[in-house]
Amino acid sequence: MSFERGTRVICGGRLGTVAGASNSHIRIKFDGRQISSPCDPLEVQPCNEGTANLAPQSAQDWRASA
Repeated sequence: MSFERGTRVICGGRLGTVAGASNSHIRIKFDGRQISSPCDPLEVQPCNEGTANLAPQSAQDWRASA
């Protein structure tokens, strides 16, 4: 599957926007974050309207789940 910059996606249960690509990873800027993170393309799914109930995670939620 291919993704274009600006596409809304879900990765690891978090919503984000494709910011670009680096090497073999897709860079995703997750909602509520200032920088993008590299993600495995196999773990990224396009966001569809059925996922609108997923809320963006805060930085505190992210640290708690790690």
